[in-house]
Amino acid sequence: MQALKSKQLKINAGLSIIYALLFFVGCKTINNQSIQNQTSANYILLDSLNLELEDVLQKSIMPGFAVSIVHQDKITFAKGFGYADLKNKTPFTDKTINCIASISKTFIGLAIMQLVDAGKLSLDEPINSILPYKVIHPFYPDKPITVRHLVTHTSTLTQEFDPEDAGEATIFLLEDFKETADTPEEFKKAITYYKMGKPISIDQHIQKFTQPSGNWYSKSNFENHPPGEKFDYTNLGAVVAARIVEIKSGMSFEAYTKEHIFEPLNMTKTSWHYTGSDASLLTKIYMPDNRRNPTAALEHPKYEMTDYPAGGLKTNIADLSKYLIEIMKGYNGNGKLLSKNSFQTLLNPQLPDSCFENRNDYPFNDQYGVGVFWAISAAGYRLHNGGSIGVYSFIYFDPKTQSGALSFCNLPVDDFGKVRDVIHKYQKLLSH
Repeated sequence: MQALKSKQLKINAGLSIIYALLFFVGCKTINNQSIQNQTSANYILLDSLNLELEDVLQKSIMPGFAVSIVHQDKITFAKGFGYADLKNKTPFTDKTINCIASISKTFIGLAIMQLVDAGKLSLDEPINSILPYKVIHPFYPDKPITVRHLVTHTSTLTQEFDPEDAGEATIFLLEDFKETADTPEEFKKAITYYKMGKPISIDQHIQKFTQPSGNWYSKSNFENHPPGEKFDYTNLGAVVAARIVEIKSGMSFEAYTKEHIFEPLNMTKTSWHYTGSDASLLTKIYMPDNRRNPTAALEHPKYEMTDYPAGGLKTNIADLSKYLIEIMKGYNGNGKLLSKNSFQTLLNPQLPDSCFENRNDYPFNDQYGVGVFWAISAAGYRLHNGGSIGVYSFIYFDPKTQSGALSFCNLPVDDFGKVRDVIHKYQKLLSH
């Protein structure tokens, strides 16, 4: 520990010292899974990055996390830290599979634009001309909701009604949970709620929220303004978009994304469900013992969601890096999954400034602008953040430097923000 602190002091002394050392230090090897064609300068920067991330881990209750930095079409750094399984001390690596939460929505956006490319769908098509049931805005029944509204979070669809009031849940557990005398009450209450959930189809999920006969229906599931007028982030709108992918493609959403996205990108360890994941690579899921003042990570039973396309994708850093590289290539007109025009629609602003209320200059503000499920910050970053039971995540790239980064952890706590801060700093340094 003393040696680590000493080395960290040298790092914090300034980059001038680091660059001065380049005249005297050769290539220094560090324990990375994916480093390609690094210069001596980059090796020292990567060693510093490695140490700073280790320091974040040691000062946090996060069991583990993995990160990746990409530049142009190469992975500059990819590594796991800590544990995928605390009890068995299983290392968290760049091959460890973890849920990525709402980053999943960007795959819905890609699928939607593929169908636009194929001439099977128009973004301005009303969803009621596609769905086998009608979704009527109770306050503006004559204003149609379009596919474009769904993918830009302007559909007005929300989920204000709590399914617990109907004796059900949108999350269902896949494993039993054994309470002990030490299990916090907050944790036990959450588990009790999730036990109410059960598997239902995407259609059933949508209808429960949007049809007046649905037991999760409420007028408050629609924002009180016309579609297209205001950005309101929503899982429900995303899952309706996923259902439209199914209808227009004639395939399940799971099958479509596997055939048209995962396989072309060689994302062999990516799946929407645990049954399709490599069990030997799966991380354990953890939640804090107390949300406001977390002191320990508690293992949580595996779960899935009835609206899985909106936040249930399971993958690893190695696979997700391939995806980010394809998105960056697509932005520059060199992607293989979409036409140049469709990539531009996917990744460029689709709404006027007047649609947004919570705008600021923070580089990772994901409510500043939006493409097709991809957020756009004031800095011009294309990004998406994620958070759910057992995960915090982020993915982003800077079009100006053609570099970006991604990461996820297996415990959602604020310390994960420190991981992003460190990664962001070094992503910028390594892109120059």
